[in-house]
Amino acid sequence: MVEPTRTLKKPHFIKCEKIGPGEHGYNVYLKVVSVKHSTTTKADGKDLKIAEAVCGDETACVNVRAIGDNADFFKEGDIISIRNGRSEVFKEKMRLEIDRWGKVIREPAAKIDKVNQDKNLSATSYEVKVVRK
Repeated sequence: MVEPTRTLKKPHFIKCEKIGPGEHGYNVYLKVVSVKHSTTTKADGKDLKIAEAVCGDETACVNVRAIGDNADFFKEGDIISIRNGRSEVFKEKMRLEIDRWGKVIREPAAKIDKVNQDKNLSATSYEVKVVRK
């Protein structure tokens, strides 16, 4: 029996200003403006790498957090692509996160000349509201 072949679709990339709180599945090209690397120790005693960065494009910028091997891709001035990123609200501020299901790649062919730091999506405060039916 022959199994049907699956054709892969190309990812659809959006601009940074289209990122909203509490959603997932974002594909976006970003330029790293600033980055802070750190490590923490997990419960099993292994070290976990963390990168917290400010990244953006011509439309806006956002705080980004990556853990594990994805943290190594964040270097100041590099252009990266984030696939399957998710936005979370943490301490009333939105940030784009890359967890184990997300993917980060350096994109030297992509062009982002200037990052719009005046419109920081992470500067907006969000309130978590529980709606009961």
